[in-house]
Amino acid sequence: MPERSYVARRLLAGARRSPIRLVVLACMVLIIGALMWFTGVSGWRPAPAPASDDATAGSTGAPIMHVAAVGDIHREGVSPVAAATAAEAAKADFILGLGDYQYEDGAMWKYSAYFDDDWGPNVPKMYPVFAAKHDRGWTDADPLKYFNGGGPHGYRSPVTLKPYTPYSFDRGSWHFIALPDTCARTRGCRIDQITAWLQEDLAIHRNPCTIAFWHEAYFTSIGRHPPEMTIKPWVELLVANHVDVVLQAHNHFYERFAPQNAAREADPDGPQAFVVGTGGKRLHKLRHRAPNSETRDDGTYGVLQLTLREGSYDWEFVAVEGETYTDRGSMSCR
Repeated sequence: MPERSYVARRLLAGARRSPIRLVVLACMVLIIGALMWFTGVSGWRPAPAPASDDATAGSTGAPIMHVAAVGDIHREGVSPVAAATAAEAAKADFILGLGDYQYEDGAMWKYSAYFDDDWGPNVPKMYPVFAAKHDRGWTDADPLKYFNGGGPHGYRSPVTLKPYTPYSFDRGSWHFIALPDTCARTRGCRIDQITAWLQEDLAIHRNPCTIAFWHEAYFTSIGRHPPEMTIKPWVELLVANHVDVVLQAHNHFYERFAPQNAAREADPDGPQAFVVGTGGKRLHKLRHRAPNSETRDDGTYGVLQLTLREGSYDWEFVAVEGETYTDRGSMSCR
């Protein structure tokens, strides 16, 4: 500060012989003074950026999303277990439904009497896929009509569902793909038609992180049902495009796999697969361990909760009250 004042005094003294120079130098002194004020004298600093809310944004400012996933949900009759999984799923921002919602045949009167009471309020934030038997495939039947608003309370899925039709959507930086695996067993569509659609969808949507979901599991240990081999072309596409997560149900247990390829060989660039058939219907006993299966449980009902971040995700299997099994971890997108 003393050195700057000395320089200013010398400039003004030398300018007394020239009025024009005096005016010019006076202006320079004013500019120097303003700079002194903003850079050090007053202690001014740029205002800090607002801190991110960890509940809604990550370190990059991108939103953090909480997603629930589960299938094989409601038996005929009152089900405290289905009510408990509904309450857990309701905590998420949105829900991925993995099929077989109302046993045994998905009739509308059963949806109205049972599923609608427990799970109905979740439907407006639920993206479903359908199963071949208990959901009557993807036909224009009662299950599809229910999710399109045809139930007693008019609960409607966020997407208008069409028979035999895959769909995809974006939330934040993540891409989601719902696939009708029942096309292997119905006259309304074919696996190769869906494969062509999937190839185009993956080419258009180059999101850094992607989840694909369907009902009958390709990656699964054997419980009541063996792996669904007909959808291998889909899995090959998902692996080739570095899709991150595959969500499945059909077997009524929980299972998590290490990343792998369509040949079921460990592959760090392959998808991490889950089986989440734990929504409330009677559980299946595990009878065989598949390659790359990292954890399995056939005695606990619950919901898979995913926390989706920019470039990574956390998972946690949350059991219904009174159960102790859990599984949690984190992984970066591939």
